[in-house]
Amino acid sequence: MDWIVTLTPGAAADPMAALASPPTEASIVELRLDLFPGIDVAAAVGACPLPVLATVRSVAEGGEGSDDPAARAEIIGAARNAGAALIDLELERDAALIHNLGLPPEQIIVSWHDPEGTPEDLGKIAERLMESPARWVKLVPTAHSVHDLVAALDLHRRFNDGPRIRRRLLAFAMGVSGLASRYLAPLLGPPVGYAAWSEAAPAAPGQLTIARTEAVISHLDGPPQRLYGVVGADVTSSLSPALHAAAYRELGLPYLMAPVSVADPEELGDLFAPRGSTCFDRVGLAPWGWAVTTPYKAQAAAAADRHAPRVLRAAAANTLILGPEFVTAENTDADGVVGSLVGLGVDPQGHEAVVRGTGGAARGAAVGLDLAGADVVLRSRSDERAKSTAEEIGVGWRRIDEVAPEGAILVNATPLGRAPDEEGPFSEEEVAAATAVVDMVYAGRETTLAQMARRHGVTIADGREVLLHQGIAQVAAFTQKVPPKKAMRAALHRK
Repeated sequence: MDWIVTLTPGAAADPMAALASPPTEASIVELRLDLFPGIDVAAAVGACPLPVLATVRSVAEGGEGSDDPAARAEIIGAARNAGAALIDLELERDAALIHNLGLPPEQIIVSWHDPEGTPEDLGKIAERLMESPARWVKLVPTAHSVHDLVAALDLHRRFNDGPRIRRRLLAFAMGVSGLASRYLAPLLGPPVGYAAWSEAAPAAPGQLTIARTEAVISHLDGPPQRLYGVVGADVTSSLSPALHAAAYRELGLPYLMAPVSVADPEELGDLFAPRGSTCFDRVGLAPWGWAVTTPYKAQAAAAADRHAPRVLRAAAANTLILGPEFVTAENTDADGVVGSLVGLGVDPQGHEAVVRGTGGAARGAAVGLDLAGADVVLRSRSDERAKSTAEEIGVGWRRIDEVAPEGAILVNATPLGRAPDEEGPFSEEEVAAATAVVDMVYAGRETTLAQMARRHGVTIADGREVLLHQGIAQVAAFTQKVPPKKAMRAALHRK
């Protein structure tokens, strides 16, 4: 796999020093000349120990460079004279240069970007790109829906055939909805990926680092035999793809879990369907199941044909298994909460468990704890909602102003705590008196609730621990194999 890492001003204060020491996993460095006006191009190319791809991304295509062909020709000519190994030429603005630069096709990438959306004539644009004499052609729209994502992925089916090394079309989509294509493109097209210099310095919306991408796809050498996905309103920060990839890698399975963000719930019908009839099946991919997160767990349960008993009781599912005729729903949130507690030496039986929240995660957690023998009560900022949800799933409830009793198990099944300095779901006094705390939120830092529990010496199952145990149950449901728990835990806690 060749990785092209993009240098932007946000990656380093000194671009020359950065060019001299690129990320170790990189194969090629893309120098965005439009973002470094006035830079000494010859010195920049000479400073880099890796081949340099010179790019002047125009304003029209999401960059800061000139849209004027003459001005572009001057900068691009300087990059050629400086010895850049590859030159990026825009299809709409640099047509003359494709033939006039005097470069062999092997040194040229012809590109097209749409920073606003995904046009209906994407296939025709791809046809025009493929007519260009170039080593690679690059087509990058912006996805705002699953439909847009699938349109970008469909280009691989249409234009990338034969051995991967001979394929030419690099096609993926920017934006939250396009994230899955950044994982899939290097597997469906040429073995080439674009990556951010660092987590803090992506060159385009949704661009990933090499490490983050390889954590999900490095066990694959081509298209996945089975596609799984984590489905939610915004799953860009989900750790599930890397967690499941660790299991597939250890088990020797050519499967992939991809993040699928769904802005419009109307599109769920194209996902929550029997195997062979989803929108991904129509473009040559084969989904076998979905991990479902906020806010679509109720829709997942309603869409299924067959239900595990705890799904029926909770009216929420976080796992859908796609069969050729039926969709089966399961709820492994219960396994996540109960499993994390038991793993830490806390038996829920006989304890009061106060679950904060009334959504899909809270329902799954409450049912799981109830089945494990806890005396479960729901608490919510809306007493009315807590009461109606509790009655629906067969547990108790408490008013928001009622203090949890001493020795209780406290469960946060809300997003509270995801943002820094946000008011937590439980008071300091409640946490100090608790037997254990379960925080279903995970973030790039320890949440306030977790810090509070550690400060008082209270057993804490944080969001990653919960995710691990629900993911273990999910992998078992998806693969019918014994999940490799050590490998999954290591992947989840790897930086």
